[in-house]
Amino acid sequence: MAKKRRKGKKSKNSLLTLIIAVVVIAFSFFFGEAEPGKVTNAFLGDGETHVHIIDVGQGSATLIQEGNKGILIDTGEDDYGDYLISYINSCGVDRLEYVVASHPHSDHIGAIVDVFKAFDVGAVVMPELSEKNIPTTRVYEKMMEYIFDKDMDVIFPSVGETIHLVNTSLSFLGPVKQTDDLNNMSLICRVNTIGGTKVMILGDAEKEELSSVYETVSGVYKSDILVMGHHGSRTSVYKPLLNAVDASVAVISCGRDNDYGHPHKEALNYVSQEGLTLYRTDKDGDIVFKCTAEGFEKVN
Repeated sequence: MAKKRRKGKKSKNSLLTLIIAVVVIAFSFFFGEAEPGKVTNAFLGDGETHVHIIDVGQGSATLIQEGNKGILIDTGEDDYGDYLISYINSCGVDRLEYVVASHPHSDHIGAIVDVFKAFDVGAVVMPELSEKNIPTTRVYEKMMEYIFDKDMDVIFPSVGETIHLVNTSLSFLGPVKQTDDLNNMSLICRVNTIGGTKVMILGDAEKEELSSVYETVSGVYKSDILVMGHHGSRTSVYKPLLNAVDASVAVISCGRDNDYGHPHKEALNYVSQEGLTLYRTDKDGDIVFKCTAEGFEKVN
């Protein structure tokens, strides 16, 4: 119950304070209170795409956002589910047109069922696995059980296929062949934003798959931002393809003081030798790029 207020004259300063308080409360009510470093939908203008590389520790999660709609690529481990959902909500996104499960390892799909439950999801996108390489892990089985139980739409994209989010699209460059190594079954994606900025996302693809993609798919690598493969592992530094991407900015998603030693020196040396600007989730936290017709900029 609201407290009764005494009648009487208010000073101009008190009145101004009251007005400011009302504005702040109204803003919080309509837009929500974003955590530090997050870019909310309130600041996402027309003709903009925001690409969020979200800090989910030793894992991967990327949100592509236009207005209140998004494409989510991977989710990190299950213990990051609450954080990931809170982050997406803080951006003002209430519908995920697509949730992409790049490959069935827990550091990429661990929280995916939590995401399914929390948001309106249009379709799930994943690589088509053969009977031989389908995993028997609980996290994969849990994901598939939920998909079948809810009769969710599933897309197994072919190389060259594109999906769309309003004016932004996501094209698939790999995998180009079946393999027992699930890292090399990663969906390799290129984001094509409203203003023309392109972002290459390699998943956990390693040299074997990257070389196959480079030899099979031609002329579609050039990108402005490169999300490096396998959390900056040496196994994903395949220079012919990385040179063809020819990015000016590199991003590595990895956990602080992780047990794998990511990023490896080979990845860091490549970034340094090529003169790329580097951002890392273990050092920089959540990383957000605003992409417009004028180009792109990091905004957090």
